[in-house]
Amino acid sequence: MLDLDTLSNEFERIVKGADGKKNVAPDLAKAYNKYAKGGTIDGAVLTAGGDVSLLESAFTTDNTEATITNMAAKICAFWDGVPKPGVPSHGGTVVVSVDPTFSLMTVAVADAIKSCITKKTIEKPYKTLFKAIENVLKTATVTITETMPTTPPSPGTFPETLS
Repeated sequence: MLDLDTLSNEFERIVKGADGKKNVAPDLAKAYNKYAKGGTIDGAVLTAGGDVSLLESAFTTDNTEATITNMAAKICAFWDGVPKPGVPSHGGTVVVSVDPTFSLMTVAVADAIKSCITKKTIEKPYKTLFKAIENVLKTATVTITETMPTTPPSPGTFPETLS
């Protein structure tokens, strides 16, 4: 599924390389986009969607309440655009639609982000942060609608989650 170790290492590399002098948001967005493509949702593909500009906005942050809320909202909006119709996984002949609900998780994602802000030293802060976010995102329902091979053909809907 999603590779938190690689994402964490890439974020650390990008941030250290910038030395506080460069806007790293575009590079962080690219790394997170690549990470997101490693997930799975039955009946959907995750490699075609996702607006990286939302992530660039999400990763332009200063740990204030407003930027935490923005980060959560943009990450959730990004994920809403990631899943696209894929190969039927429930006996259907075609996936008609994919309806994610990640944006409904914005408050919970913001709470997850806030739970990671501490004055304590954390060995892998990015891994801790993205694990907390991932745990919330995995609870969002993605409704997959497939055309079922009945006479006449009829739609079947199936709740799925990110893994």
